[in-house]
Amino acid sequence: MKAKRKVIVVGPLPPPISGQALAVQMLVDGFAERGVSYRVVNLTSGTREKIGTKFRALQYAKILLDYIWKTAFGKKTVYITIAQSLQGFWRDFFMVWIAVFFGHRILLHLHGGNYDRFYDAQQAWLRTVIRVTLRRADGIYVLGEKLIGMFDFEPALAPKISVITNGIPIAAEDQSGSKRLPDSPDEPIRLLYLSNLIESKGYLHVLEAVRQLVHDYRLNVKCSFYGKFLASRDDIMVRDAEHGRQLFETFILQNGLSDYVEFGGTVEGEAKIKALEEAHFFVLPTNYDNEGQPLAIIEALAYGHVVITTDYRAISDMVTDKQNGAFVPFADPDSIARNIADIASDHERYAAMSEAAKIRYRNQFTREAHLERMFSLLLEEKYETTQNGRYGRMTNV
Repeated sequence: MKAKRKVIVVGPLPPPISGQALAVQMLVDGFAERGVSYRVVNLTSGTREKIGTKFRALQYAKILLDYIWKTAFGKKTVYITIAQSLQGFWRDFFMVWIAVFFGHRILLHLHGGNYDRFYDAQQAWLRTVIRVTLRRADGIYVLGEKLIGMFDFEPALAPKISVITNGIPIAAEDQSGSKRLPDSPDEPIRLLYLSNLIESKGYLHVLEAVRQLVHDYRLNVKCSFYGKFLASRDDIMVRDAEHGRQLFETFILQNGLSDYVEFGGTVEGEAKIKALEEAHFFVLPTNYDNEGQPLAIIEALAYGHVVITTDYRAISDMVTDKQNGAFVPFADPDSIARNIADIASDHERYAAMSEAAKIRYRNQFTREAHLERMFSLLLEEKYETTQNGRYGRMTNV
């Protein structure tokens, strides 16, 4: 038997809500349910707003002191959700080398798909530092098979890389059967955009697609947007979050879409469940720099949405074109509208695609499947699910 090690979880916890924060919270909850000895170093700032450099430095210093205190005594497994930015790398750098100093087992998890671009953008000496630092890890986890290639810049990392797909907790009653499109033309076909409103996630293209569906295809649709307006380094047209909101609201007014589009801001709990239950199509035509494997798409699959998205990063692990959704080119609202109109014209086809979405979720993206894989790698133990949904340890691996 291998000696048990306490696990140090280094990652963000909500609030604010993000896919990565929800994944870390799910892992921590799983540890608590199974009686695993763990401690958390919370990386969240509690806000997504811009803060000053001095405040950020003080925040990082506080996080590092907390990390040192929690890793200083005894041999541990240190699980770090790593960043794909220069500022975030230096935080990761110190954490990895502190763990090396104390002789801990080091596991790194990337909840994104942009590490190779981050690496390529650095100077030669810093690329060497990145490679040497990553080589000290005992394991590196990515979200999908397509993302393994992000680390091709260092061949020595290949045997350390494992795939852990995301998972989400969804009630069992939401996982069976298929959605049906409304029979009455007076009842709208409901579209859902559930993600932060960032230009490269395609929310403005979704708006244009709605305009076409309403005015060109003459379809009764209702599109609900949920999320927070944010600026990103890969913005082209949007200057800042407020400018993005202005573009959004102006487009709706100028194109007579007030009866067909609603914006609900950040949504949680019962309101989020209601939005997921009501929608027929989930639309996320993303090309976002930091995208990896969006949790929102997994939620959409669990509720039987037909997903309209891009073949980008690890999304093809979740969506199969013409089976449970449709791939569209980025920045192509014509294709978004055309695919929705085409699928909506055949109710039986829609129902089959909806059922395929739920099957994909049940087979690959449940909370239980995700945590079983996480525990297998983090704790070097296998777990099995009992009939009551709890976990029992099987054996060391």
